[in-house]
Amino acid sequence: MRQTDVAPETTSHGGVWMLVFVVAGRQFAVGLPGVQQILGYRPPTKTPRPPPHVQGIIRHQARFVPLVSLRSRLGVQGGGPNHPAILLLRGIGREPILGVIVDEVCRVMSLPYEKVLAPPPRVFGIRAEFLRGVANVGGRPLVWLDEAKLLTSEEPITLLT
Repeated sequence: MRQTDVAPETTSHGGVWMLVFVVAGRQFAVGLPGVQQILGYRPPTKTPRPPPHVQGIIRHQARFVPLVSLRSRLGVQGGGPNHPAILLLRGIGREPILGVIVDEVCRVMSLPYEKVLAPPPRVFGIRAEFLRGVANVGGRPLVWLDEAKLLTSEEPITLLT
């Protein structure tokens, strides 16, 4: 996968642009405005006493970026795919840029707000407070994550697979 710049945009029809990706066979999305870039995976440099779910750091554009494994954050066991991707997200907690490792990036899509439903109390085992909404896309559930809450909370989460 090659490095891709992602431009933040809103739709003209009153919707949102989302970046759709897969973790442990489930479709998730984040709002496109929070995504700075998509990178091909590169192994992180390990750091002493990293925070939970941080795999290490990578150097990107003259700065060190912490890498969080979304599989680990969601309590998914196993190593995952051979060629995961890294999403560079802006403004998560105290970090100006945070790298999030996902299994696979699928696509960028536009979704009208009326197609996004409020999440039920739990979706795939994830509490609603960590979600912005859910939608049916192509007959499969799409879970729109609240990436800031999900990645800054220390509460354990177990994805039901």
